[in-house]
Amino acid sequence: MPEITIAADELIGRLLELSRSRRVCILDSCGVGHLGSKFLIAGIDPVETVEITELDPKESLRILDRAIGGELPCIFTLSYELGLLLNGISSRHSEQKEPHAFLARFENLIVYNYATDQAFVLGSRATEVADLLLETSIPSARESHSKPRILSTSFSKPEYLDVVREILEEIRSGNTYQTNIVQNFEVELDGLDAQTIFARLRRDHPAAFAAFIPRDGSTVVSASPERFFRINEGSIEASPIKGTAARVGDEEIDRQTRERLLNSRKDRAENTMIVDLLRNDLGRICEFGTVRVTKLCELEEHPTLFHLVSTINGVLKPEIAFSDVVRALFPCGSITGAPKISTMRIIDRIEKVPRGLSMGAIGYSVPRAFETEASELTPGIDTSVAIRTMTIRGKLASFATGGGIVSDSEPDLEYREMLLKAKALLAALELNLGDVF
Repeated sequence: MPEITIAADELIGRLLELSRSRRVCILDSCGVGHLGSKFLIAGIDPVETVEITELDPKESLRILDRAIGGELPCIFTLSYELGLLLNGISSRHSEQKEPHAFLARFENLIVYNYATDQAFVLGSRATEVADLLLETSIPSARESHSKPRILSTSFSKPEYLDVVREILEEIRSGNTYQTNIVQNFEVELDGLDAQTIFARLRRDHPAAFAAFIPRDGSTVVSASPERFFRINEGSIEASPIKGTAARVGDEEIDRQTRERLLNSRKDRAENTMIVDLLRNDLGRICEFGTVRVTKLCELEEHPTLFHLVSTINGVLKPEIAFSDVVRALFPCGSITGAPKISTMRIIDRIEKVPRGLSMGAIGYSVPRAFETEASELTPGIDTSVAIRTMTIRGKLASFATGGGIVSDSEPDLEYREMLLKAKALLAALELNLGDVF
C-alpha cells in the first residue's frame, strides 16, 4: 500500500490529465467535511464497466447486487428513470439517452484523506498506479474556445410559473403534499471540456459529493452537496436537503439570511415532509424501532448557498441486500416530493423531458479487502443525490435544477430559487443568470 506525498489539488490535476487518455473516475469530498465525508476516491482503468439499459427492473437489480457485493470497489450511477421502473410507473418520455445504471469496478483505488492530508494507493497493482500518477505532468494551459451558449430550457419563465400554479392546484386537490419540479438546461460547449468544468466547480463551489465519471458515451460532472444514503456495518443513514437561500459573502446580510431560513415555515415544512417520507422508506428495510431522526432542519453553509439538512438513520435487517435498499429508497424523496408514487406520476406528466441522471444517484462501494487503518477507509456504500449534476455528451451539456412546491409556495420565488441553484453550474460553463433568457 504505497503512500504518495501529494497535495489534493495536485492529485486532482494529475487525475484529470490522465483522464484525457485513460478512463478515470473521481469522487471527491473537496475537503468540505459534510456529515463525515473526508475522502477523495479515484479509480483508473476499470477492469469492468457495465451500462444497464434493461427494461426489466429485477434484472437491473440483480446486476447491481452482483457488482456491489463483489470483491472489487465499484463506482456507479443510477438514473431517475430506473426509479420509475422500480415503482411501476410507465413514463411518457419514450426516448432515453441515459442508461438506467452505470458500473465501473476497479482493481485499485487512489484514496486521499482530507482529515490527515495523506494519499494512498490500494489494490493489487498499487505500486504501478502510484508510479503512473507521479509520472503524469499537469499542463499549464489549454487552448482557448468560444463561449458556450444555452440552446434550450424545458420551460420558459411564464411556463415555469404556470407549472408551479398547476402543482399548487394538485396540492389543493389532495393529490400531492409537495412536488419537486425541475427545469432542464441544454448548453452547447464548443470546446470547453469536462475536465475544465469539473476543475472550476471544485475550485469555486467545493461540494461534499463532487464527481467526475467518464462513461461509454458521456461524462458526468457533479457538485452535489446532498448525501442520499450511507451504509456502514449494518447501519444506514440518509440526509435530505430541503430549504435553500443565497449566501452573498456580506456578514450582516448572511446573518439575516441564516435566521430567515432557520425560521422559514415554508422551508421547514418542505424538509419535515421529506424526513417523514424517508422514515417510512427506511422502515421497510430496517429493524423495527431503530429508525431515528438525529438531526432536523440544521443549517449548513456552502460557498454560495445555505441549506437546511436533516439526518435519519436505522439498523438494517440482516437479510437486506443492496437491491432491497434501492427498491425501498430510490429515487430520493427530496427530489420527488410526497407521497412519492402519486407525486412521481404528476412529475412525469408535467415535465417535458426525461430527467436522466439528474435527480438520480451517484455512489461507490468498498469491499472489506480494501479496508486500511492508515487511510481510514472503511468498507461500505456511500451515495449522493445527483443534484447540481450535468451530463456531457459530445459538445452538449445538460443539467436540471428546481425545488419543492408546497401549499404556500409563491411562483416567482420558486422560479428564483431554481435559478439560484443553477448559478454554480452556469458559472463553470462561463455563463451567468442573464444568459438564461
